[in-house]
Amino acid sequence: MKLNRRNLPQASYIYLLFLCFILIAGETYQHKKTAHNEVTKIDACSCMIGPAGIPGVPGVPGMHGQRGQDGYKGDKGESGLPGFPGKSGREGQVGPQGPPGEKGSRGRRGHMGVKGRTGEIGNPGVTGPQGPKGMPQRVPTKIAFSTARSKKLGPISQDTPITFDHVFTNIGNHFDPYSSHFVCQINGTYIFFVHVLGQHKKDAFAWIMKNNNHLVPLHGDARAGYGTGSNSVILRLHKDDHIWIQLSKKSALMNDYSTFSGYLLFED
Repeated sequence: MKLNRRNLPQASYIYLLFLCFILIAGETYQHKKTAHNEVTKIDACSCMIGPAGIPGVPGVPGMHGQRGQDGYKGDKGESGLPGFPGKSGREGQVGPQGPPGEKGSRGRRGHMGVKGRTGEIGNPGVTGPQGPKGMPQRVPTKIAFSTARSKKLGPISQDTPITFDHVFTNIGNHFDPYSSHFVCQINGTYIFFVHVLGQHKKDAFAWIMKNNNHLVPLHGDARAGYGTGSNSVILRLHKDDHIWIQLSKKSALMNDYSTFSGYLLFED
């Protein structure tokens, strides 16, 4: 049998077991033989046996026997449990750069960057030729007014013009404070604003009038407690046209909250 370093301990163990087995078998046989002879002697000379003597001194151990042959190689054992993970090895060196990959798809548009600083002012350009002489420009006329009523009015029994006794602005003097009419002196396009506030639980019906014509209505509803009404209108007027405000019968106004204003947008 061919031996190697791995099966030497196993072969030595088998050899020792074999040697012990031979020694035990030999001693058992010798003991049986001795016992048989002693029984024969006892039977033959039973009358001559004396008392037992003192046990003798143990003999010297015998020499080791020859080494036995190596046993047969045993079957492969079952695999053991997996061991614990070992420590991570050292990081290897960076490998060489690989070849360029294929061109990817276009990415999303990024956010707008921060606005850069304003550049330096450039040099003045060359002066151009003088243009033709322009036409004389007419200075635009300025017309504007704003008024309010400072006293209560109504309830009234018939249609009545609303008078505005507090004048805030009257540029051009086209508003007549005695009649509370706006009297046009320059042909053009004008805009007017009117606001009325009714007395408590009283309706406030009013009209923006042009000369004697009803143009735009206003209504402060009594169901609101203190009803308010507002409106505005843009009109093209000619000289001597009158714009004023009429309060309808059975209506009533509070003080300080009813206003009448307007101004010229542009001349004809």
